[in-house]
Amino acid sequence: MKRALTKVATKTIKVIAPSIAVSIAKNKLFTPKKKGNKWPKHVTQFYTDTRLGKVKTYKYGEGKCIWLIHGWSGSAYDFWPLMQKLSERGYSTITFDFPSHGNCTLPPKPYTLPQLIKVFDDVSSSLFEPALVITHGIGISVVANSYWIKSYNRGLLLTSPIFDIYKLMQKLVSKSGFDQELFDRVIHEIYKRDKMLLPRLSAIPQLQKFKGEVKIVHDKDDVTAPFIESERLIKTSNATLIETNKRGHNGVLKSRNILNTIDTYNVFNFESVASWHDVYQ
Repeated sequence: MKRALTKVATKTIKVIAPSIAVSIAKNKLFTPKKKGNKWPKHVTQFYTDTRLGKVKTYKYGEGKCIWLIHGWSGSAYDFWPLMQKLSERGYSTITFDFPSHGNCTLPPKPYTLPQLIKVFDDVSSSLFEPALVITHGIGISVVANSYWIKSYNRGLLLTSPIFDIYKLMQKLVSKSGFDQELFDRVIHEIYKRDKMLLPRLSAIPQLQKFKGEVKIVHDKDDVTAPFIESERLIKTSNATLIETNKRGHNGVLKSRNILNTIDTYNVFNFESVASWHDVYQ
């Protein structure tokens, strides 16, 4: 019944007021659920300039640096438990809130994957190269399609990865009864503005040719990011898959498997890898 009502409603408004329909659809499809968080005072916090405005950035610990990139409707704070554990093991971590996520002060509004990619490129240009990048959810779609990744060949650790946001959205649109023609119109509007085709922003091709180490920690019961997609990737790339059970999409971030996997990266065996303490002291 709900699916039928959604289909009727989106088709009706598309006919009556096309431009309003596109605006409403953008808000519905691309406005994340923002959640603010209170960070401990001893976490270093600062703002980083991007083309879309200032984003809140967080740094914790000293040692070889790891970047943490959160997913859709998530926040940098999702990584806080992991950041503490990594600090105890001698790593420094840095993360930030994408626009309309976490404690970002930019006004809530729709943000697309191409825009998040631009924000990531701007933030990454102000930091030195990390030894490892850990992503959650669509974080890997952002990193893999960035300009920055072209010159990076160290480690990637993907947690609950969403490799193809367009493919996922197509499934959600079909399941919800959202009007397909209206969805296609929104995708076209995004291309006109951002000059990036959403259907072409799958992370898979980039990961297949990535020269560094790629490891995946993915829960078999993840209903948001299909586990089968990670299984397919390891068959066509050098990626390694670590399976968890009964943790779901977000619970993976608290899995001990992540800490154990981090220690297996070869990059941490080289003294040439810079640490936050070395560069910024």
